[in-house]
Amino acid sequence: MNPDTPILRGLIKIHKEDTPIRPVINSINAPSYKLAKMFAKKLETYRPLTDIYNVKNSIQLIEELGDIPFDPSLKLASFDIANMYTNIPTKELIHIIDSICDLYNVDNSVKQEILTISSLLISQNCFKFQDKTHLQRNSLAMGAPMSSISSEVFLQYTENTAIQDILRTSEVEGYFKYVDDVLIIYKEDGTNTNEILNQFNNITPGLNFTLEHEQDNKINFLDLTISRDINKFSININRTPTTTDVIIP
Repeated sequence: MNPDTPILRGLIKIHKEDTPIRPVINSINAPSYKLAKMFAKKLETYRPLTDIYNVKNSIQLIEELGDIPFDPSLKLASFDIANMYTNIPTKELIHIIDSICDLYNVDNSVKQEILTISSLLISQNCFKFQDKTHLQRNSLAMGAPMSSISSEVFLQYTENTAIQDILRTSEVEGYFKYVDDVLIIYKEDGTNTNEILNQFNNITPGLNFTLEHEQDNKINFLDLTISRDINKFSININRTPTTTDVIIP
């Protein structure tokens, strides 16, 4: 491998209206790439993710929806975190890793190594575009090996602190997250989703959630269309218009 500055490239979102472009950093040739790949796995060992609110796939979501007692007054809504990676506050992330290491009684010498390597890898956020080198000063780069687990560390910590309190006071019946998408189930007479949106957006400056309500008693989430029938939730495949030949297993 010949180390070099990561290159910024554009990934076209062909399934979105107006085909917007997602900026992605190709980090394979970055000097810290192999260290980051190794450390991301090690971090999982010393700081296990709780996954209390996460769903791994559509099958798990269907199973957990079936565990919620159905009520005709239940409603569906989804939240999306806009540009998640590039809005995760990395300075706060280091403090969170520190706190979680203490929570899991990680040996102090190991904790210091984790914090030092985390700070090093997270700060190496430079990339090249049109022969100019740029630096992301306080965010995660999409495409960097540490970004996925770092964002999960931050989000799961937030879910188990601030968001958990919001869900309890707002009487939310169900909360399911997949990466940066969230599905909630609530009763309209006891829950104000717009107030939840405001509270979510006040948790961390720069981290913005958007809200989508159900339409005609149904909502799309992951690759599913979830509908509210008379006495149950019905599930269908959400077929998004696209030009790829990729199909749902």
